[in-house]
Amino acid sequence: MKSFRMTPIDWTALALVVVGALNWGLVGIAYFVDAAANLNLVNILLGGIPELEFAVYTLVGLAALWTAYLGTRLAGVRVEEMAPEADTPGRTAK
Repeated sequence: MKSFRMTPIDWTALALVVVGALNWGLVGIAYFVDAAANLNLVNILLGGIPELEFAVYTLVGLAALWTAYLGTRLAGVRVEEMAPEADTPGRTAK
């Protein structure tokens, strides 16, 4: 069985993707509530520094690519039931 352990880069990318998804969710909700509303938190927090704002967007995009790679790594991991080998049909205890 192939084991899997998430690295700090995996956790960071996952956190950035969640933050980015929540941000875009707020943008969508704000549009339906009031088309003139701005609930883009990245823009609100960093709007005075456009270069930093676009750097955050770039990091979130790169994190999304890394998370796609993480998904391919997770797809190769098999999760088996936690049962004693003797109880598994067709197997004998060692």
